[in-house]
Amino acid sequence: MQQICYASTSTSDHVQLLQDVRDILSEARDFNAVHNISGVLYYADQHYFQCLEGDEAALELLMLKLLKDPRHKDIKVFEAKTIHVAHFRAWGMKYVQRMSSVHTKMREMGFATFEPQSMSQQQIDQLLQDLYDAQPDESLC
Repeated sequence: MQQICYASTSTSDHVQLLQDVRDILSEARDFNAVHNISGVLYYADQHYFQCLEGDEAALELLMLKLLKDPRHKDIKVFEAKTIHVAHFRAWGMKYVQRMSSVHTKMREMGFATFEPQSMSQQQIDQLLQDLYDAQPDESLC
């Protein structure tokens, strides 16, 4: 099983953003259920961070789809890893809200805003630890 994470910048304006996040979550949950993928989505300060877990071929297919999605740009893909335990298996796509332990962790790392494209792999690994433990936000489901 593989884990791949990426960060991107939203292209949505303020009016469209909430609907786009809802659509992304809905589409992700549908696609992921068919392809046995699980993951987490975090959004703050015009940036998305998503971590996906599943079969390597399914993740490659999904990444090709994501790279063409007009709702985001400036995509940075982080190191793909082989994992033995799926951390997000309970969710087709877990969504973590901005005001969570992740927000606090970002401040502790010295970021005034959420800037995942500027983070090192070590910082991404720390972010993932918080995302593993964070309570999901079910309000956008």
